[in-house]
Amino acid sequence: MKTYKNYGYGLMGNTDSVVLKNLKLWNGRKFEQRETLAINSCGRIVDAPEEGSKEFDCKGALVMPALFGLGLDFMAPLRDDVYTFGDGLDAMHRGGFYGGLYESVANPIDDIEKLSAAAKRLVQNGCYSDLEIKFLGAYSQEFGSNSLSEMVELSQGLTDSFGKSIVDGVVGFGDGNAPIPHSRFLRLAMEYGKMTGKRFFFQPMDKTLRNSGCVHEGAYSDMLGMKAIPRVAETIAAYTILEMARFLQVPVHFKQVTCGETLDLIRTARKNGLDVTCDVGLYHLLLDDSCLETLDSCYHLIPPVRSAKDCEALWTGIEDGTVNAISMNHTPVLRQDTLVNFEDSVPGAVSLEIALPAIWNKLSARVGEARAIELLSTAPAKLAGAQPACEVGSDKPVNLVVLAADKPHQVESSDFAGHVYNSPLLGKELPSSIVGSYIYGVWSEA
Repeated sequence: MKTYKNYGYGLMGNTDSVVLKNLKLWNGRKFEQRETLAINSCGRIVDAPEEGSKEFDCKGALVMPALFGLGLDFMAPLRDDVYTFGDGLDAMHRGGFYGGLYESVANPIDDIEKLSAAAKRLVQNGCYSDLEIKFLGAYSQEFGSNSLSEMVELSQGLTDSFGKSIVDGVVGFGDGNAPIPHSRFLRLAMEYGKMTGKRFFFQPMDKTLRNSGCVHEGAYSDMLGMKAIPRVAETIAAYTILEMARFLQVPVHFKQVTCGETLDLIRTARKNGLDVTCDVGLYHLLLDDSCLETLDSCYHLIPPVRSAKDCEALWTGIEDGTVNAISMNHTPVLRQDTLVNFEDSVPGAVSLEIALPAIWNKLSARVGEARAIELLSTAPAKLAGAQPACEVGSDKPVNLVVLAADKPHQVESSDFAGHVYNSPLLGKELPSSIVGSYIYGVWSEA
């Protein structure tokens, strides 16, 4: 995408003024036809355009709130040979994301110094420094099961001598997508973390049942003779977490749920008064385990893509409101780590740049436009304690993405930030295209 300016609100206080023409604008309830939409140099929607504003013909495209991403991992600094923090922020901008919830498997935020270092990496990235990045702290040292992290300190953040906040505290505590620890350590972590009032974020997976599995246990894994992960690896872990959360009255969130049985557990827990939320992964909604027939390592995801029946159960969970949000699970992997046998490859996929055009048409057709925007923008932002992307009609600055819903797009390696492009949609045709975005004062167009 072409970016016109290399700064945002925080660095210089000056932004692009833009006039969008021939568009359909989301007004909070529906898309309404508009001949023009003027955004001034303060990032606010105004009645009359400023002199010298850039003009862009949307050709009937949808103009909607920018997205908020769950499940972001940019690997840096420990693995900046794979990806950098700047690459990840660039990916967000390309995909129309104004913010996200960050948790790095390689770089656990388990003390206040690491939280401060992570926040500084954001400030050091020029035009992307204003993106609304929230951080998950680790509830244990190095995502292990021996020592707890300083959760209270992490939740409070850093303040100066006058009590002014320097670094915001973490919004919750994550597991680094590691299998759940033994029950006693889980209890100790929740008891300590309860003092902060923050939510715990888990990717439910039983270590012994996962073992060395890499795909869903089912007909395709049997046919191909691949090491597999059964559904009960997720459900047993989820049940253990829910029981502990019920016992201690701690709010929990499940990341990247993959099967209907887990959603049933969540429904029951909510009926019994437990504060539990969940998300499902982008690729778990778009794929099922029939993709394994190709033996292409681009489909190596953890948690694994499951059966068509499981995929449909996730869609049902979205439709009935059990699922709170859609996760991006953005995990960069070096190309040489994917060009090996499936079982030897490094799992993970990038998604930020192509998520909206990949999911929008199917998602909005099944649940409606309002619910689709909620799942991709407002709900994940709420889970992370972030501000909404925009409130059309208010005097606040806006963050918008422009989507041509009926313009197909062929996914190419150049669509992705950095030098990795490990996506199962590489080379595929998406049903729609991002044609522009206005994020924290920077206007970009395809």
